[in-house]
Amino acid sequence: MAKILTEEEQLVLRNKAKAELERLETELSDSETKKMIDNYKEKFSLCEIVYKIIFDEHQFKKTGEHPQRMQIKMTQVPHALNFAGYTYDKNLLTNLFGGEDRVGRRTVKKLRDALTHSMSKSAVEELRSREQELHGYMDEFLNVIKNFDNQAA
Repeated sequence: MAKILTEEEQLVLRNKAKAELERLETELSDSETKKMIDNYKEKFSLCEIVYKIIFDEHQFKKTGEHPQRMQIKMTQVPHALNFAGYTYDKNLLTNLFGGEDRVGRRTVKKLRDALTHSMSKSAVEELRSREQELHGYMDEFLNVIKNFDNQAA
């Protein structure tokens, strides 16, 4: 059970929440920064949605059930994509969906998580400095999906 806060502790907590809201509003008041973040998150959403279509079918064929909750795990990504007949460079998949979370080296997914759940200054700066590289990983993944040979073998 959570400890009940004193009035002073509540005030400190409310001021902390207010300061964070003000920081976020300031960060997002810059239209270029907001556009950069939105474009990045939207493109990753495309990658995630498309992958989950494949993963859902992979899991259904494997277990006979559609997964209730679909998480992207690098241990499963290559298998699901191979199941669908796609060939991807493992390095690309690692840079896109992997678990590296060190500032300056975050994967596309981990940086999206950081921008979505905390929008720290370091996450925004990392996106700004690596934007072209990170979009390149997403574009490469989406281009394979988009440009597959739709002729049966």
